[in-house]
Amino acid sequence: MTTPKRKAKPWAVVLNAPGGPLRTEHTSEAKAYEHVRAELAAARAGASRVTRIRVEQWDRPAGRWQLFDLIDPKEQQ
Repeated sequence: MTTPKRKAKPWAVVLNAPGGPLRTEHTSEAKAYEHVRAELAAARAGASRVTRIRVEQWDRPAGRWQLFDLIDPKEQQ
């Protein structure tokens, strides 16, 4: 069994909203959380309808995405 390659963008942010989930991948944890902070600011301003934010990290040995953080925008206001 071979170890999966390292992903170029091992961090993902999944935004759950009424229109369906939107996933973006990022090169670092810091960039992923920049995206999270921007989305939380948009939610506070009423410009976003996101109901949940999921941050995932690529688990190289397992070859799959793992939950890293789950954020409820309503709790962050």
